[in-house]
Amino acid sequence: MKNWICLVIIALLFTACSGEVKNKTNTQKDIDTNNIGSVWIKNQDGVIDTLLLNKTDTAFIFKPKPIKDDIGDKRKEYITQVYFSGNKFPVLTHKNAIGADLFLTEDLDADGKPELLLRPDWFSSCWASINLYSIKGGSWKLIKQGSMYFCSDEYPLSKRIIKTENGYGLLTDSLADDKFITLKKEIKF
Repeated sequence: MKNWICLVIIALLFTACSGEVKNKTNTQKDIDTNNIGSVWIKNQDGVIDTLLLNKTDTAFIFKPKPIKDDIGDKRKEYITQVYFSGNKFPVLTHKNAIGADLFLTEDLDADGKPELLLRPDWFSSCWASINLYSIKGGSWKLIKQGSMYFCSDEYPLSKRIIKTENGYGLLTDSLADDKFITLKKEIKF
């Protein structure tokens, strides 16, 4: 009986191994691209940062690949693109940026979609623009812009939108008489 069982096991092993073996190898093209949803991005073109916006939404920030000794003069233009998980939101393109910090706000204009604050990265300085985007007509539109001194943690992106008597305001930074001041700009849609 033991011989019979051994013979069956050996026969099964031979038949299992006699099938065609498929060897899947990654090509250099596969290695040099990343898939974000249905968008393929070439790694030699840029770098991808991932940012969790909330419990269900993730942003993929595609920024230009660094060039040695670049201070903003090595490319014709510096473009950062933001892709979103599940294609829930359209792609956002922001010029003059080598990356970005994002904050997904609540729905400020009561259209059922959240707004997005974007602070672009650049090569130097603690000063940057702060940009409020809203989805209008199927794409992101710049609604309000100002300046911010982001090296201070007093007002991070998450605290830059405030409720006002007439709706909402965007907190921006400025200098007056060599002193930092915070301004409140009304947001109009």
